[in-house]
Amino acid sequence: MKSKALWWAVPIGTVLALVMVSAALAQKNKCKEFQGVINAYTAQTKTTANGVTTATGPYEVRGPWSLRLKDDGTKADFSAALNMGFSDGWVLTPTGGNGNFDPAARGAHTHHIAVVDGQVTAIANGFQVTGTAMFTLNGGPAPPTIEPSPVVIEITGGDKVEFSNMTLTFGSPGLKHFGAEALPGVIRSVEER
Repeated sequence: MKSKALWWAVPIGTVLALVMVSAALAQKNKCKEFQGVINAYTAQTKTTANGVTTATGPYEVRGPWSLRLKDDGTKADFSAALNMGFSDGWVLTPTGGNGNFDPAARGAHTHHIAVVDGQVTAIANGFQVTGTAMFTLNGGPAPPTIEPSPVVIEITGGDKVEFSNMTLTFGSPGLKHFGAEALPGVIRSVEER
C-alpha cells in the first residue's frame, strides 16, 4: 500500500515543481513596454564666421518612440522615429530664415534613433536609461558629427498617472544637432508583456 502511494507522489510532485518553476520563469520574463510621442523644439545656436552670424534652429522635433524594459528591469531597448525641420522661430530670425516660409527651405529630415541594452537606474518618480544611441539620417548612415552619442532617457510620472512623461537628452557629439536640453515627450501607453 505504501509503495503505490509513493509511486504516485513522485510524478505528481515533479509535475507540481515544473508548474511552479514555469510560473516563476514566466513572471521573471515579463517586461514593460512604454510607447509615446516626442513633441519638442531644440534650442537655437548661433555661430559667427568672418563677421557673419548664422543661426541654426530652433528645430521642431516630432515622432513616436518606444522603450522596452527587460532583464528584470535592469536593461532597456529604446527606439524613436523623428521628423526634424526648422521651426517658425527660425523663419523669423534675421540671421536664420529671414522670413522665408517656403517649406523647401525648412531643412526637413528624419532620424531613426536606437539604444540597445541601456542601463536602467531608479530616479525620483520613475527611472532613467543611459546608453549609446545610434542614428540614421534620412534612412542612411548618420554623419560622425552626431553618431554615436551617449543619451539619457527619463521616464517619470506623478500621483495621478504613474508614468506620464519622458525626456531624451543627448551628450556629445549628438548635442551639436539635437541640443543639450532635454527633448520632452509624453507616454501614451504602458503594457506588461
